[in-house]
Amino acid sequence: MEVGIVSYGHTKFGVLEQDTPDLIKEAMDGCLKNVENGISPKEIDCVIVSCVDNAFSEQHQTGTLAWEYLGNPDAYGFKVESACVSGSMAIYRAKNMIEMGEAKNVLVVGFEKMNKFGTDRITEFLTHGSSPEERKYGITQPGAYALLIRLYAHKYDVTEDDWADISVKNHKNAFRNPWAHFHKDITKEGVMNSRMIADPIRLFHCSTISDGAASVLLSADPKKYTDTPVFIKGMGVAHDYLSAIERQDPTFLLASKRAADQAYKEAGKSPKDVDIVEVHDAFTPVEPMCYEALGLAKKGEGAKLVREGVVMFDGSLPVNVSGGLKAKGHPVGATHVGTMVEMFLQLRGEAGKRQVPDRKTAIIEGHGGTGSVAIVSILER
Repeated sequence: MEVGIVSYGHTKFGVLEQDTPDLIKEAMDGCLKNVENGISPKEIDCVIVSCVDNAFSEQHQTGTLAWEYLGNPDAYGFKVESACVSGSMAIYRAKNMIEMGEAKNVLVVGFEKMNKFGTDRITEFLTHGSSPEERKYGITQPGAYALLIRLYAHKYDVTEDDWADISVKNHKNAFRNPWAHFHKDITKEGVMNSRMIADPIRLFHCSTISDGAASVLLSADPKKYTDTPVFIKGMGVAHDYLSAIERQDPTFLLASKRAADQAYKEAGKSPKDVDIVEVHDAFTPVEPMCYEALGLAKKGEGAKLVREGVVMFDGSLPVNVSGGLKAKGHPVGATHVGTMVEMFLQLRGEAGKRQVPDRKTAIIEGHGGTGSVAIVSILER
């Protein structure tokens, strides 16, 4: 059975006035409205919500809240959490439910309302996704990534110039995206002179604290609802140790590679078949490591794709045309539902000013906890 995406909903990402219920409802309403051939709530068997921390949303039972908004008393709803890949995990669960015959149509909505809190408190919340040992020594998410990136830069020929080019690329891409948190041009010099957060990570390498929501509708009978569905050809899920110190090679995203291998196998594809990519650039210096995990570059050679222009908007393999987490925004539970929406639109040729022509096969890489959990998805029109 081929599971297809038939519709989407998406709010703006940024510092938003809407509260949690409004964000969920806007994304769900948009998804139902965008079903080309129409759908009744009674045809939707389940709604799955993804968010990372109820402390952000100030709302428990978000699955039940979404069920209320759906308007089908015979359906049910529940919440999924898996760090930064919560959205992809919700989609993975929805896909499996449909494949196993547990449901015919599943609506997935991801959200996060983060800007009610200051940076210090949000940083503290996000460290809950780290290992107990790292928290014990006060290692934050930027600190943990900084350790990986310093090791990677020491081991391979990678410089601050490469990382700055990625930040500039993703900000340029976000200009074309009306949903993006940042519509702000930055320069290479500006990136390299921005405030140090956790050496070598600077402010302009970091994704931002965002509010937002996004949704997708998955179906066992996609042609009933649209003439141009996008099919989820393969998905993979894998893990590595919470603490990078315990990993076989801290400079390589092994969980992402394992998840990619699963997705390629299920889809019957290889890295050579991919022609558009979204990866988890929560901190832009990790982006080349994502390329390598997906098999798009050899170990230690991810930065070559940046230097040679391969991953730029007009390159042969554009990466993060949405603006990525860096510039589109990172409302954690919504993030990878949003990347799924991006690829749905790209493959249908409906991405507006950010449309890359003639793309048929897309791959999405997401990881959480500095690579302790990863989900990779392959989509095809």
